[in-house]
Amino acid sequence: TALLPAVALGQATTSKYEAKLSGANEVPAVTTTATGTFTATLDEAAGTRPPRLSVPAITSTTAAPIHTGAAGANGGVVVSLFAAPTGAPASSINVSGTARAADLAGSMAGNFPGFVAALKAGTLYVNVHTSANAGGEIRAQVLAAAAAPAAAPAKTGTGGPDAAATESGSGGFAVIGLIAVAVVAAGGARLLTARKR
Repeated sequence: TALLPAVALGQATTSKYEAKLSGANEVPAVTTTATGTFTATLDEAAGTRPPRLSVPAITSTTAAPIHTGAAGANGGVVVSLFAAPTGAPASSINVSGTARAADLAGSMAGNFPGFVAALKAGTLYVNVHTSANAGGEIRAQVLAAAAAPAAAPAKTGTGGPDAAATESGSGGFAVIGLIAVAVVAAGGARLLTARKR
């Protein structure tokens, strides 16, 4: 089931996911000062998930994919987010774009429903690989973002300190729209999830 109702304003079912990467989340844990953030908005109807990965400072980054696997377990790559040019590792990552069902790889290749199920179950993680830590230097599980609070009901009444105000109205739904943004990469890196025509 979707985190946000599909009936809200008649829009497609979308949901937002995020991850905060650190060395402590690696298996086994890695001592590093590097950190990062990942966000994605899943649009199930369109079969897209615009991801954004930002790692402000890290030494010799070689790749950053999404893996399948629960917290505490390692798994295979299912989506490639970033790869440094051969022989030119990057010192930071700032990539965004639009990934589609056709971009899935490994055990999720051709299985968008399986990817969505794993995403909702919290069994996908983002991992940033470096020259010093080929298995991963920072990592985080991709989890559903906290839902925005419902809008406060509208108040009606006569006002005044002694008047009993009555409340009427309906709560609101936060609907996250599909955003496709251009690729931006630091250090000559490239986003591998761009569509090929």
